Amino acid sequence: MFSTFPGGSPGLGLLILRVALGVTAAGRGFILLTESGAAHASTQIAGFAAIALGAFLFAGFLSPLVSLLTLFAAVFSLAAHHGETIAVEIYAAVLAAALGFLGPGAFSLDARFFGRREIVIPKD
Repeated sequence: MFSTFPGGSPGLGLLILRVALGVTAAGRGFILLTESGAAHASTQIAGFAAIALGAFLFAGFLSPLVSLLTLFAAVFSLAAHHGETIAVEIYAAVLAAALGFLGPGAFSLDARFFGRREIVIPKD
């Protein structure tokens, strides 16, 4: 699920990409929860899910899976054609696709949990 965890400037670029997508997803979830028509349970569930996806992306936890879910959410929201949010949904879909292909980078929880490890073989 995770190929590499580049550090340095590529890792910083992936961190910026993750933060931008995470803030966008969480902001979209907050907007869904505070809209006047948010009385439907499905809208509230979608809002809380978007906030959770944004938080996971921000922290870099299970980034490929979460970016795929964010991509699906953006495409389905785009298909529902929510007026002025078309540009935001296209932006989120492009960022999610890029992050899904590139991976989380070295500055993420994924790198901490699933990154390279030093294997120490004891001398017998």
